[in-house]
Amino acid sequence: MTTRKGRATRLSFQEAARRVFARDGYLNSRLSDIADEAGKSMASFYNYFESKEALLAELAADFDAELQRRVAEPFRRERSPEAALHGAIAAFYRHYQTRLPEAIGIFQASMVNPDFAAQWREIRTNGVRTIALGIRRAQAAGFAPGLDPLLAASALSSMIEHFCWVWMAGEGDATGVEPTAPGFDEHAIDTLWQLWSHAVYWTEQSPRRESPKEAT
Repeated sequence: MTTRKGRATRLSFQEAARRVFARDGYLNSRLSDIADEAGKSMASFYNYFESKEALLAELAADFDAELQRRVAEPFRRERSPEAALHGAIAAFYRHYQTRLPEAIGIFQASMVNPDFAAQWREIRTNGVRTIALGIRRAQAAGFAPGLDPLLAASALSSMIEHFCWVWMAGEGDATGVEPTAPGFDEHAIDTLWQLWSHAVYWTEQSPRRESPKEAT
């Protein structure tokens, strides 16, 4: 059984890794940097983790578990589906913001490490399935007829993930919009919600453009 001291030491390595990833990026970070930041020895590190990748995989799983909990909460309240969706998008955005070091590590590692990329692909699929469930519920209420729930969920998940990466880990797009401007976060969340809600909450009576395939 893990002791209280053992849990505290494990947590110290996790928190140290978050700080190092935020400061140096995952690719530039070294195990010795993480151990030094935690105030522990390398030998102690290997008592808890096999590698930097193993540590990141644990952080990624925790990142996803907390995210799933946060985005599910608005749907448990007595609210309209669209209001709950707004709350869930806000929860995702805020979670990504507060856990940005893990997001940086996940993004960088998935680009260079096939094993980690496969692990993250499985973790990310949890979110896609959750979004697909919401789309199916909307379809049961008469919205988005004919929309492929899983493919649409993947597209919406990609939209919000990459948007957060561009505007939080980077400096945004070169459009003159500043991510540090007052009210930016609220405006970003509302924009994501408008795009998402228009993608799902439409009916056959709603104005709808034909695709090129349909038009031919």
